[in-house]
Amino acid sequence: MCGIVGCVGSTPKLSEETFILMRDLLAHRGPDDAGSWESNGGAIRLGNRRLAILDLSPAAHQPMVSERNGLVITHNGEVYNYLELRKELEAHGHRFRSTSDTEVILASYQEWGDECLSRLNGMFAFAIWDSKRERLFAARDRFGEKPFYYVIGPDYLLFASEVKALLASGLVPPEPNHRTIYRYLTVREVDTGAETLFQGVRALPPAHALIYSRPDGGLRTWQYWDIDPDERVTFDSDKDYAERFLELLTDSVRIRLRSDVPVGSSLSGGLDSSSVVCLVADETGRGAQETFSARFRDPRYDEGRYIEQVVEQTQAEGHVVYPDPASLSREMERLTWHQEEPFLSTSIYAQWCVMRLAKEEGVTVLLDGQGGDETLAGYHVYFGPYYVDLLKQLRVASLARSGWRYLHEQGPRNLPLILFTMLPPRLRQPVRRHVRPVAVPEAYERTWKGTDERAPLKLKGTLDRAQYETLTRTMLPALLRYADRNAAAFSREIRLPFLDHRLVEFLFSIPSDQRLRGTTTKYILRESMRGLIPEEVRTRKDKLGFAPPQTTWMRGPLRPWIDEVLHSPRFAKREWLDARVTQRVWSEFLGGRDAWQSLLWSWVSLEVWAEVFAVDK
Repeated sequence: MCGIVGCVGSTPKLSEETFILMRDLLAHRGPDDAGSWESNGGAIRLGNRRLAILDLSPAAHQPMVSERNGLVITHNGEVYNYLELRKELEAHGHRFRSTSDTEVILASYQEWGDECLSRLNGMFAFAIWDSKRERLFAARDRFGEKPFYYVIGPDYLLFASEVKALLASGLVPPEPNHRTIYRYLTVREVDTGAETLFQGVRALPPAHALIYSRPDGGLRTWQYWDIDPDERVTFDSDKDYAERFLELLTDSVRIRLRSDVPVGSSLSGGLDSSSVVCLVADETGRGAQETFSARFRDPRYDEGRYIEQVVEQTQAEGHVVYPDPASLSREMERLTWHQEEPFLSTSIYAQWCVMRLAKEEGVTVLLDGQGGDETLAGYHVYFGPYYVDLLKQLRVASLARSGWRYLHEQGPRNLPLILFTMLPPRLRQPVRRHVRPVAVPEAYERTWKGTDERAPLKLKGTLDRAQYETLTRTMLPALLRYADRNAAAFSREIRLPFLDHRLVEFLFSIPSDQRLRGTTTKYILRESMRGLIPEEVRTRKDKLGFAPPQTTWMRGPLRPWIDEVLHSPRFAKREWLDARVTQRVWSEFLGGRDAWQSLLWSWVSLEVWAEVFAVDK
């Protein structure tokens, strides 16, 4: 985890004082070291705030310079296979002065050029200034675990790990991007594509690279990785699939334990995080691990019994925090300043509290189970696409058995969601608008609705396409931003074994019934974990995670604060929401309409974002 910042132009655009201010606004991302480098009289500047994880010595200082090759790098994240790459590069004659992964990236670029990206296994965002070619080469990891924002001017490129650093440059004002605000309010998307909530600020999408040419100001971006829709892997039995999956997941955990600082795990009590914790214990030994969990006083939301089983089996030192809803209202502005965007659930605050707990206990790196739901079909929204696939395959009997059993196990509460996800995508938005209040004024909608420019999905199965959508567009991008910013706020680092690209490629290449079968989600994971995790955790079919009792919080401790936000003069003047509708929905929620809680929270969070960043109306 680090913070990176830079500017490349034909002439100096930033004073040294302004550039240092931008860099040090990212000090929370990297409290251990600070560095800056410039060339051409300040026309080219790179900066770094470092959280030291690999090689704690000054040899790993950034920006890192290779004088002989005219290369300079600033890097955020980790390349987990750096040891294997280093050995290969040494065989090609490269010599290293540090034991850091950053130097390995630099040598990889020297050896393989832009194609080095295909060899990197990790989470990263980096920029390399190539003085001989007078260009900046930058890239972001395959799933977007690490952020990279940029502003393109008439004769310069400005980039940083967080938007706040770009705003501090004085080159871009904090103006709202109404197209993305509209999408946030209507389809709950914000971390997709290249646009952000800030006008003029762009995000380099996951699995993309960028080249900016200083001589002509040309900018080129391209996607360097994607799921291969034609890749197919078949085995003779469920056991063979499970064994191969376990091999890949175990290796993913193994290389993510590489660190020169303490490593622990985030433990929710769910199947994914429990699997990671138990595999870590197998690698490091029983009793050698610390876990960090959020629990709640409300027994309907508390996963303590599952957490305690995993802690007992692994003999880990378990740390627990009980998030206080009264503190959320007090910390909301600070949390939003770090997130830089509104967020759709108070569960983000639970994760925030877990990261703070890890800092208090002196554990810098945490492995986490995030990504397992999207790659293994863990959400209940996947049952709709799964049933569509059964219909297309004329497996009517299987569909009937699964549907009847699902209703028996889960009851009818998720039935509307399943039926909704069975609809063609073009019909979902009209249905969504019919069943949920739309507080967006008609004039605002006419102006900013625009068109959906998403690329057509090329995967064949309906379930495959639904998973790809949540992996790349709707769910995971936002979750990764929440995790990165929450961890960075407390100078921690989160590592996600389920997002090893080898594992994801494998899961999309095998039959879909290895992920979802009958009423069993994450089928292959459950099979591979037999005897490795507590059986009650392995077979559980409910799902909570760090989900707080949001409805209770909003009607209880958070009610006075929410009421103040929704009735504030600033809120009433926002052009993107009709205050009369929002107040009606708030009254209906207080009167017992539980379904409005998520909608209301999205409005409150957007308003806090607008106030924290002082965006214009």
